[in-house]
Amino acid sequence: MRDYELTGEALAAALEDPALESMNFLNEIAGRYPGAVSFASGRPTEEFFDVTQIHRDLDTYCEYLRRERGYDDAMVRRELFQYGRTKGIIHELIARHLDRDEEIRTDAEAIVVTVGFQEAMYITLRALRASERDVLLAVLPAYVGLTGAARLADLPVLPVRSGEDGIDLDHLAGQIAGG
Repeated sequence: MRDYELTGEALAAALEDPALESMNFLNEIAGRYPGAVSFASGRPTEEFFDVTQIHRDLDTYCEYLRRERGYDDAMVRRELFQYGRTKGIIHELIARHLDRDEEIRTDAEAIVVTVGFQEAMYITLRALRASERDVLLAVLPAYVGLTGAARLADLPVLPVRSGEDGIDLDHLAGQIAGG
């Protein structure tokens, strides 16, 4: 595995990238016009948010820890409020769901739970980048969160045109060939 050095200068440049500022702009617009539906910033629709559901879900998870994992109250608190497994704590439940509902069998230890799509994209891009020659081919228009994550991972983004019939395969071939 290769280590990448991210200097303070490189990090500052990445954080000042105009593409990343566009995400702030899109979120600001969504805040001003909450009735508008825009997928540009990757925001979920708020009509399905239910604050009371958070408590029910947390109670259900605590009961799972007690019943199926044999945790006492102190262990439940520790699981919820202390630093623990860096890949997330609900990996076993996700693996069970994938097996039961999707017939996808996977090792629970292979599952990484992130706090959101942005973190997942960044981790994935860092993991897939093997050398300085690697690039991200992104069909236009591309999700700004993806291109921003690529910039933070120091992964060049090459745009690929699309049209009514999908990806412009000639343009894709040209980008792959280097121009």
